[in-house]
Amino acid sequence: MPADRKSGFVHDRPKQRRRIDLLDLISAGLLTPGMSLHPRQAKHADKVATLLHDGRVEIDGQPFSSASSAAVHLVGAPTNGWWFFLAQQTPRRSLDDVRRDYLHEMAIENDGDEQDEQGDN
Repeated sequence: MPADRKSGFVHDRPKQRRRIDLLDLISAGLLTPGMSLHPRQAKHADKVATLLHDGRVEIDGQPFSSASSAAVHLVGAPTNGWWFFLAQQTPRRSLDDVRRDYLHEMAIENDGDEQDEQGDN
């Protein structure tokens, strides 16, 4: 393209996404410190994890910085802790399900905030 011409293409930057962690879900009241987190797989059912007040996960007295690091400890291989641990057994509800609910609620709240700023409400 000649130097005196400009492209109509605009490079949109992707929205920055904030990483959601267990502490965010505790702060939102969706998870409770001291609650049990149950492994999804029956072969690990004898190992129940505990959610700590600071968002860490404890198994057999050993704290882990994330659900995934706790899951790796149990499984012995890379494992997605959001999928692996159930916040509720019946009906089955994974940490990932809780995180999705949180993100959905945040999107609704953010949409409402934008409308308020524009004077639409």
